[in-house]
Amino acid sequence: MKNSNKIIVILMLILGILVFARLIFPIDAEEITKNVKKAYKNMKNFSADFEQTTIVAGKKRIAVGVITFQKPNLLRQEYYESENSKKMSQLIVSDGKALMSYTPMIKQMTKQEFSSKNEEIFPGFGQSLENVEKNYDIKLIKDEISERKGVHCVELTPKKQDEDQIFETIQVWVRDEDSIPVQVMYKDTKNGATFFFSFKNIKINSKIDESIFKFTPPSGTQIVTVPNK
Repeated sequence: MKNSNKIIVILMLILGILVFARLIFPIDAEEITKNVKKAYKNMKNFSADFEQTTIVAGKKRIAVGVITFQKPNLLRQEYYESENSKKMSQLIVSDGKALMSYTPMIKQMTKQEFSSKNEEIFPGFGQSLENVEKNYDIKLIKDEISERKGVHCVELTPKKQDEDQIFETIQVWVRDEDSIPVQVMYKDTKNGATFFFSFKNIKINSKIDESIFKFTPPSGTQIVTVPNK
């Protein structure tokens, strides 16, 4: 019993030292960025359930679905109706050459060819992480609720601002344990819109059939080609 008490005391002492060390040497944006870049380098693919919250003019709309991303720019994003979790309301697919968005209800698909094979489809989460310090100004955002759950938030502001810039601010919530993003926020101040993507049931480097990144629309689908700027 005495030995057990000693072990408990030692464990409590170690825990206290770790907490004290974190208070003296708090995590910073540079450390988080370095860890996320390392995690991204080791990541081949990412899949998760997601919840997308869109806020425009004070009005909020929530959508749910499943996302699968494979480096460098393969994507499958399935949206499902809130009333029927098995009925797909929208499908977004990137085969590495073009981004396609299909809406079953109206049998319409928009298609936009990529201007290059390195086109990024998930700003702040995908390829730009490899040169994040070059592409963005980075700072740590205080979020006490998230921090108590072992998650820190960093804000990315594009260094290059131009007319074609879609998002003026990106915030990424990163899980401390493995440096994987669990939430991303995009702010489009020009159009007064804010988008949140929250992820759960995250899987990294799972076995994926690449055929899911191919899509042929059903017969009779109206196809709208969107020019790439």
